[in-house]
Amino acid sequence: MNGGIMNEWIGQVLPFWKDLTETEKQMLLTHTALEEYEKGVLLHIDGGDCAGVQIVKEGQVRVYITSPSGGEITLYRLVEGDVSILSASCMIKGMDISLDMMMESDTVLYTIPKEIYKKLNDTNTAVKDYTMEMVSERFSDVMWLFNQYVFSNAASRLAGAILEHMALAGEEKFSITHDVLARDMGTAREVVTRLLKQFQTEGYVRLSRGYIEVLDAKALKKI
Repeated sequence: MNGGIMNEWIGQVLPFWKDLTETEKQMLLTHTALEEYEKGVLLHIDGGDCAGVQIVKEGQVRVYITSPSGGEITLYRLVEGDVSILSASCMIKGMDISLDMMMESDTVLYTIPKEIYKKLNDTNTAVKDYTMEMVSERFSDVMWLFNQYVFSNAASRLAGAILEHMALAGEEKFSITHDVLARDMGTAREVVTRLLKQFQTEGYVRLSRGYIEVLDAKALKKI
């Protein structure tokens, strides 16, 4: 991507772009790195030594946490134009979190180094306001997930996961495995398999090898 096109694209993705000085814009563009990853590549974001702010140019990324026992819970997914502000958590006072980012397709990321973003965040009010808004939004997502995990039953969480993947695929029938759904929910594969069979019996979904077809999205939303 040449400088002009990158300038235009970054300007569309980052709402504070118009509030940067020309010097700040040039500093950001000069230091932002383009990184390409193949499907299946895993990035670990350590709370004490983070990479910086990452923007998805192409592809899809699953962001999740891993328990000491090896269990996984999906926090959220990132698609084209999404910004991973939590990957720069080490520059935010009081935040010390570790995340894993799995590339669910071939993915292109722009990474703004933490030092550059922190400098902008410390000196530009528009950047600071955006950072706080994004952090608040992501933690709202995480707290919603926590409430779902603690207070909702497995059937409700599975229904939500199915609807999310349907939205990502853009159609009622999509490719997915029971293992992926189990990781999203933080539960055992056997639980997912049993519930999917129940959903099929109820007429909510149709199952085939490697695929789920949603037949009654309204019913899933009510679970």
